[in-house]
Order: sequence, then C-alpha cells, then structure tokens
Amino acid sequence: MPRPEHLCLGAVAASAVGHVAFVSSREPQTRRPHRMLRAGVQGERASERNTGGSALLPACLGAGAIAAASRRARNPRTTMRAEAATDMWQPRLTGWTPQELAAERQRAQALPEEPGYSGPRYTGPGSINDAFLDGLIQAQEQGQLLPKKDAYLMVLDIIEVLKSEQTLGKASIPQGSHLTVIGDLHGQYWDFMNLLKMTGKPSPTTPFIFNGDFVDRGSWSIEVILTIFALKLKDPAAVFLNRGNHEMLETNILYGFCGECGAKYDMDLFNLFSEAFRNLPLAHLVDGKVLVLHGGLPGPDPRIWMPGQTHDPTDAIPMTALPTLQDIAQVDRYLEITPESYAQSIGPTTDDKEVNDIRCLIDILWGDPRGGEGYGPSYRKGKGVYMFGPDVTDTFCQLNNLQFIIRSHEVKADGYRWDHKQLLSVFSAPNYLDTGNNKGAFLKLTSAADGSVGIEPMSYTAVPHPDVPPMKWQEHITTNYSHLTRLMRKKMSGMGFDEFGDSDFEGLMNFDEWEPDEAEQFQEAFKVDQYGRDI
Repeated sequence: MPRPEHLCLGAVAASAVGHVAFVSSREPQTRRPHRMLRAGVQGERASERNTGGSALLPACLGAGAIAAASRRARNPRTTMRAEAATDMWQPRLTGWTPQELAAERQRAQALPEEPGYSGPRYTGPGSINDAFLDGLIQAQEQGQLLPKKDAYLMVLDIIEVLKSEQTLGKASIPQGSHLTVIGDLHGQYWDFMNLLKMTGKPSPTTPFIFNGDFVDRGSWSIEVILTIFALKLKDPAAVFLNRGNHEMLETNILYGFCGECGAKYDMDLFNLFSEAFRNLPLAHLVDGKVLVLHGGLPGPDPRIWMPGQTHDPTDAIPMTALPTLQDIAQVDRYLEITPESYAQSIGPTTDDKEVNDIRCLIDILWGDPRGGEGYGPSYRKGKGVYMFGPDVTDTFCQLNNLQFIIRSHEVKADGYRWDHKQLLSVFSAPNYLDTGNNKGAFLKLTSAADGSVGIEPMSYTAVPHPDVPPMKWQEHITTNYSHLTRLMRKKMSGMGFDEFGDSDFEGLMNFDEWEPDEAEQFQEAFKVDQYGRDI
C-alpha cells in the first residue's frame, strides 16, 4: 500500500465516525483542512472549530479522554477534564513522518548500554538467525529483557517492513509442505514457546500466519511481540501478521500492554508499538482460496442498529450486498478506533471512504459468527459491532471464490471450531486468563492433489508459567496514569465475570455481557432514527 509522505489526524465530524484517522495529506482536494492536525505534534490541544458543527479531537487518546473530547460540545465539563489530562503523558495521536522516525532511530542508537544482559544483541534484521532466536527465547525465559536500545531499533525496523505490505496480503503453501495459522496468543509466552516446540520456527518452507491479538491480558506481551517481530524480521516473506482488536490503542491502554511497556521499558516505546500495529495488514489470502482475518466479515449496509434486538437466532437484520476482496484490499488500514467509533459508525449507505474504512475495520477486528441468518448484535460492545450468520459466510465465499475462511477472536473449548460450514475459528491461548480451562490450537494448511486446501487442526493444553497473574502490568497504568482509564458501567453476569465490552469468552460461554436491560432497550427504541442512531 503506498505510504503518505505526511500523515495527519482526522477529526470527528458530524457526517463521519468518531475515530482517529491517520490519513494522507497528498489528497487535499478530498480532505477538509479544518478537520486536520499536522503530523508530529504531540500533546498539542486542538481548538474547537464550529465549521460544520464538528470538533477536533485533542492530541490525547486516554480511553476516557477520547470519549470526553468527542462529547465536548455537549458537556463543557468533560472538555476541562480532557484538556487537564494533556499536562500528563498521553499516547501519541499523530502519524510519524519518515523524518520523525529517523530522528527516533538516532535517539535510540544513543541510548546507554544496560548492564547484566547476557542474551543476543539486535543490530538490524541481518543480525537475526536461528542462534539469535534461540538466545532471545532463553534470555526471556530467564527473566531478561532485550536491551531498550535493541527493542527500539527492532520496532523501528518492523515499522518499515509493515509499511511496505498490503492491507490484504497474499501467502502461499509451499509445495510438499504446509502453512501454519496461529490464533490469539495474548501475551501467554510460555504457551507460545510450547507451541513453537510443536510447530518448529517459521521458515521459507514452513510459513506462518499470526492472526492477531499477540498482546494484552497475559503478562508477557513484550516477550511475545518481540519474538514475533524477530521471526518476521528474519523471514519477512514467510511470516505474515494480521491486526487484531488487541492491536489498538484503546484496548492496549485498558488490557495491560501499555502498562507492560511502561513497566518493562518506557511509555514512549508504546508509541512506536502503536505505529507498528497501525501498519499491520488486516487479512491474508492463501493461494486465492482461504481468507485469514482476525474477527468478522463486513456488517450490514446500510449500517442499521435495531434497539431491542435480541440474540434469538430468528431476530436478525437481513443480509445485504457484500463487498469483494478487492474492496477490502482498498481499505486504508492506518486508523485507530475510539470508544465512540462503534455507535457513530451506524448510518446509511455512503460513498465517504473514511466512513466505510472505519466500518470495515470495526467488522474485521471485532465481528463474531452467530448461528442464525443475517446480522445480530454483538455480546462485546454496545452499538455498531455485529455478529454475522452462516448465510453471510456462504455468500461471501461464493462471491469471492473462497473455499473457506479462518478467523480467531474467540475462546474455543478445543482451541478451534467450525462455527459455520465454511468458517473455522482458531484460538491459541490455552487456559485463557488462567481460568478458561480451554485448549489452544493451531492449524496446518496443505495443498491437496485436487488443488483444494487441506486443513488439520492441532490442539494442546496449557503449560506452567511463573507465578504472575494475568494483566499484572495494568497496575502500572492505574497507579501512574489513571487519567488514561475510563469509568465503565459494570454489569455482572451470573458467573461474576466482568468484561469491559471485550469478551473473548463469548465463543466458549455465549453469556450476555454489556447488554442493556429490557426496559432500557424499550426506551431506546424511541430515541433513535431509522438506522438506530441517537436522535
């Protein structure tokens, strides 16, 4: 995908979704200048512009600050809170120019050496070989971290590699060999190392697709993601990475990875990780026959939300026209989703590319399958995230000449499950959160004699790990950067399980989380327009 020379921050507009758009300034005729922030400005507050009734997002993406900024026209008090937060550390919201990345590289190279590290040193992609990987794995298992200088340089190099890749990548199964697909890992380093013992490391003859959600939840996300990046840098044409919903600023701030960066390195390294995540492809097509993406297929168009709709399989939004793979390939993936993007994505069919791109991003990162036809509401979020039925899967496969689709995003009891006839889920984090009692799985894809793709799921159980609880490093955020967290209205299930609108356990338990009660649903029916948008 061609990369812009300059990047800037798209803003919330009345006619667009409330997302953070890292968009190109090379097309000024298609952009609204008053909705932009210049690249490279950190911590700069944007003044409100009344043109068109829109307000610029401030350059702060605390999970609470985003929502507050989006509401500032309605509630001046939230404006004061959001602006006060800019005096404290905030994640970077503007895109990195080549000049800024080069300056960051110079700064990283000048970082002091750290005593006590006995593992391999990273000096560039050429320094990674099997001995480096074995040494890195051993050092991390012994509790050593790659030196800060090396970590910075590795992330800077992976950014350049990912920027050169396409939104819809292509992968092939080597003749006489296989391709491995890995689902959610969620910072479970010891389970990841056990998986690599079963699969072997990626290589040109045994390529891998890592299907998103590398980080968050588990307390060794740094070790997991640096290992994956090292594998990618060693064999960039044999290791393919897809973005998941946990390669997002919002989720990283809430579910541990941001805090882990701060506790193990520093908060500025998190900004570089976020830049890498924004450049991740959204999907990969294997030999033109198998689509691999993290979450779901595109939602309904027009994007309707029906207040009071239940999870009854017969209660559905009918399937509408579906996009092609070429449409997905044209999505500008260089976006961040804010807490208000989901509800603000609802609305009529539009030709606005930014609106359509954020809708597609939400669906690919967050969507889940359901048993009934058409579309239904998700268990994960409020408005704007959908579950899709087997008719959607079948039609999408037929339209795009696909044999089947592989996705992840949900815990499965055996680590995998055929949710639809042509839709297979794989989840690679066994005993998720140390409480799931689920198996993990990976998939081996092979080329059959008749030209079709064969698939072999392999399940495994969790292995012991050091006595560190899940989300250990979130305390670094709550203790030192409490302004980055947002108040959540907690609803408890009968199991007492509390999920902030992101339940990977949905695929295992199908419990109803973060749903308005019936009275609220009934009242909401009188407060929305024909698409389900707030009046």
